[in-house]
Amino acid sequence: MSLLEQGGQPTTIDEYTEWNARELARESVSRRSILKAVMAGAGGYAAAQFGLASAAFAAGGGTAGTTGTVISGRHLSFVQGHGGRPDNAMAVTAQLVSKTGTLPSKLRCFVDVGTEPGHYGERYEAEIVHLVGQYAIPGGPVGSQFYAKARLDHLRADKVYHYRLRLSDGATSGTAFFTTAPKPPSGRRNHASEVPEEFTFTAFADVGTNSAPTDPRHAWADDPKVVTDAGGTWPTGVFDNNYYKPDDPVAGTSGRDPHPAATQTNLMASQRPVFTLLAGDICYADPGGSGLPADDSHTPLGTSAPGTNLYNPYVWDVFLNQIEPQAAFAPFMFATGNHDMEPLYGNTVQLGDSPTHGYGGHLDRLDLPTNGPKGCPSVYAFVYGNVAVISVDANELSNEIQTNKGYSDGAQLAWLERTLKHWRTDADQAHEIDFVVAFFHHCAYSTTNNHASDGGLRDALDPLFSRYEVDLVVQGHNHLLERTDPIRYGKRTRSAPDGSVLHPQVDGVTYICVGSGGRPRYPFRPAPSADAPAPQGVTPTGAQLLPEGQRYRGYSPAGGANTAENNTENVVNSYYWSADGTAKNDSGYLQGTKVPEVVDWSQVRYDAYAFLAIDVKPAKQGHHTTFTIRTLADALPGTNEAYSEIDRITLRRRAGEGRIRRLDAGPAADPTP
Repeated sequence: MSLLEQGGQPTTIDEYTEWNARELARESVSRRSILKAVMAGAGGYAAAQFGLASAAFAAGGGTAGTTGTVISGRHLSFVQGHGGRPDNAMAVTAQLVSKTGTLPSKLRCFVDVGTEPGHYGERYEAEIVHLVGQYAIPGGPVGSQFYAKARLDHLRADKVYHYRLRLSDGATSGTAFFTTAPKPPSGRRNHASEVPEEFTFTAFADVGTNSAPTDPRHAWADDPKVVTDAGGTWPTGVFDNNYYKPDDPVAGTSGRDPHPAATQTNLMASQRPVFTLLAGDICYADPGGSGLPADDSHTPLGTSAPGTNLYNPYVWDVFLNQIEPQAAFAPFMFATGNHDMEPLYGNTVQLGDSPTHGYGGHLDRLDLPTNGPKGCPSVYAFVYGNVAVISVDANELSNEIQTNKGYSDGAQLAWLERTLKHWRTDADQAHEIDFVVAFFHHCAYSTTNNHASDGGLRDALDPLFSRYEVDLVVQGHNHLLERTDPIRYGKRTRSAPDGSVLHPQVDGVTYICVGSGGRPRYPFRPAPSADAPAPQGVTPTGAQLLPEGQRYRGYSPAGGANTAENNTENVVNSYYWSADGTAKNDSGYLQGTKVPEVVDWSQVRYDAYAFLAIDVKPAKQGHHTTFTIRTLADALPGTNEAYSEIDRITLRRRAGEGRIRRLDAGPAADPTP
């Protein structure tokens, strides 16, 4: 009889998948009770930082040691191993938490690794890192957190490894496991035995947490009275996602999921992903999102003083425990968004800059590949099977939020082009890679009202992605789901409705905004008006006179299509951010200006919470290989399902024939003066 059959808590990704499915089948109508069960399994929402860590520790099968230090928030990351490959290495990171906020001076941490549960033949010592801020947060807590970081190397490709973390005081985490990436073929793929197995990965962005952080007693320092009176817990809706509007169709008063950020992480586990991409705005420890100095003096009111941002480092504790049920078993790969600039750990460009550009905290909390350009901590690449993935730091290119613009002095774009060129033109490498995925935060293409498209990203990246045949771009920033038709050099090449099969080498790049990870949603564009204008000389007619509406499988707008809202692919009053007219805004950061534009590429739009599941089917050289992108909506209104598929497209290539022998010079110059 299994642990689950005996009523125990799940501790592996397979057990979480089984448990979620069982709970959903048992009580398919009552969504709230399911969510309570899921949260209890994930460690729950504890009353204090140590309590939160202890609950997760116990739920994961941890055993306490003599000092009372517990291990929580475990997460994996692909890193480069021997030969720079990710298939023979893995990074393991976890948080170490004590009641006092300190660790014994001689405490050591190890990762025990083996190929069978409970049998560990290898031991790796983890580095213990103490993360503190470079200044005290006015009106806020003292940040003091410890992380154990280990890189496991000399592993075998495509192999299951079981592991646990162990402290020198006798404490151990529960056992988890991971599977290393498949080994690339040794030569051209002429043998079926060299074809990797089918696999799935998942993606989302703009996640956050559904529980307010609780500052540990030792960190109260300058915390406001409303926080200390609550035992260190901050008011709801300041450092968490719980400011959903009552009419939110999923998280509102009549919706079925009040915790979409936490829920979607657990739902993704049901897809058995080999890794997950999170395209920025990770946990919202900085809810202001403009890379300005931390100042919580006005926090109880949910506001910050001009020129500052709210910040609470203990939001990270909640988030890492929230993702642990998945991230301890399959790598989470992060890009950085505007809410991930944290000047408490190093200045951003606008504040005078630093070697880490405000990402110093990520270097300690996370463990990302270091094969990107020097001085760009969140820029990196890895290859899994026949899919190459590249993380871009959109903050360095953005015209909208320019706090970190230009920090690499062109190094990021130069490295990006070198990497794409190598993947697509090198005689030894190109035949191994069929599909290329880029992920970053700000949108190059979106029609959302709050942020729409960023011209800085579009101008820098669209020509490179078109030239080197990038297949999929995963974006965030706008809190909803939107998929474009395929685009080459800024132009839509064809219509690609739900169910389409695309040929990226001809059709172009598909851009998907999946900022629908759990943060309260944004609206699409309102009807054309003085505040939401069409470009000069464009006169809206017909459906274009209406507010922008949704477009997804099964959606039936009230009164019929194009009656109360614009349900077409065309939006005449979208906009993009230009660097022209850049000035410091009322919030204290440099910002460009909005330029109205007409778009014809907005194919799928969903204004709630969803994630992507991408199914990859490799093939023998010369045969068709496919890359199927499914959009799965959490608690879709009008259904009683945990999640529902609302869109699907398939990208198709011939395996092993991705090499570009003659690079495209780009579109011809416009002869119009």
